[in-house]
Amino acid sequence: MGTLQFTKVTRETTIDVRLHLDRLIAEHDPDTQSARCHLLSVFGNDQEIAAIAAALSEEGRFYVTGLDIHRLMVTVGTSPAVYRSSISVPGRRRPLRHLIALSEELAKTSPGGNHSARCTVLCDDDPAFVLFRLGARFGLPVLPEWSEWFSSELQRRKAIEPLVGIGCKPAIVKGTKKRFLAWIGHGLKRGVIHIPADPEHVLWRVPDRVGPVDEESPKNAP
Repeated sequence: MGTLQFTKVTRETTIDVRLHLDRLIAEHDPDTQSARCHLLSVFGNDQEIAAIAAALSEEGRFYVTGLDIHRLMVTVGTSPAVYRSSISVPGRRRPLRHLIALSEELAKTSPGGNHSARCTVLCDDDPAFVLFRLGARFGLPVLPEWSEWFSSELQRRKAIEPLVGIGCKPAIVKGTKKRFLAWIGHGLKRGVIHIPADPEHVLWRVPDRVGPVDEESPKNAP
């Protein structure tokens, strides 16, 4: 758990909100000592969540603290996707309010989203999860058996970097659909990856920390 703080001073009043932060993905900018926030998940009461939602609509700046994060200024940027819900907690008269905000860049990593993208933000750096999400986004013909090979290619080509995270191990992958297809073709030609004789039913198992998923391979898988 971390803490998200938002402060706004006007002539009439001062707004100072501090909320529990259970998930964060942020891309640090060492030149400005700030970060572009791709995901934040916070809990609070009605007034606190309303204040955060209003700040997001105004491209507000927040301060984050947490394990290994002393004090980091973050902003979600323009056109964030904001989701709000209520959670009933035993012993509380009023439900707890929950808000999740996604940057425009992260929201476009959904399957089929922005095929021309050059970067993909992911909430986990597990090799199987990385390959599965890239395959789903770009429609790549991939198999889970290729996960370790693909991960080594990303590392060798310096195409993956860790991001700042709370409650997850996020990473950003740099590359286009055309580039990844070229890697796959080259790997098949060299014989370092193979297509099994009967690949009709393929299961992807991603780590529990991002939620248990047993999925069939993306539709374009060989």
